[in-house]
Amino acid sequence: MEGMTTVSKLALAAALLCATAAMATAQQASGVRATYNYYNPAQNNWDLSGTYCATWDAGQPLSWRSKYGWTAFCGPAGPTGQAACGQCLLVTNTATGASLTVRIVDQCSNGGLDLDYDTAFKPLDTDGQGFNAGHLTVNYQFVNCGDN
Repeated sequence: MEGMTTVSKLALAAALLCATAAMATAQQASGVRATYNYYNPAQNNWDLSGTYCATWDAGQPLSWRSKYGWTAFCGPAGPTGQAACGQCLLVTNTATGASLTVRIVDQCSNGGLDLDYDTAFKPLDTDGQGFNAGHLTVNYQFVNCGDN
């Protein structure tokens, strides 16, 4: 930054701050449609076979694969394709406030989330209205999975 004026440095700092805020905003979405899918991970020993992310994540240990509920991701904000695989979302049912962390194991095409019924959808659908409607309306944000 040598040779830059104080005004130029402040302008650069402001631009970087705005870019960082925009990136953080792009990592969450509100009013997203979340349907359900029957991955049945517990019955299948949390085997990722048949999921999009299996190509990269199938070799992860059982403790990693079973730590969170599963979801397919095709939301309006955040990374797509391989870049989304293995990442975690904090998902909140807008009707009840129930929240749960889920792991992205697949991709979808519904423009939102496709939650595993047993490990994600059912725990979030605390009033049963999501099952009756065939979907939940949720907010999500990308969060650290806490994997070491």
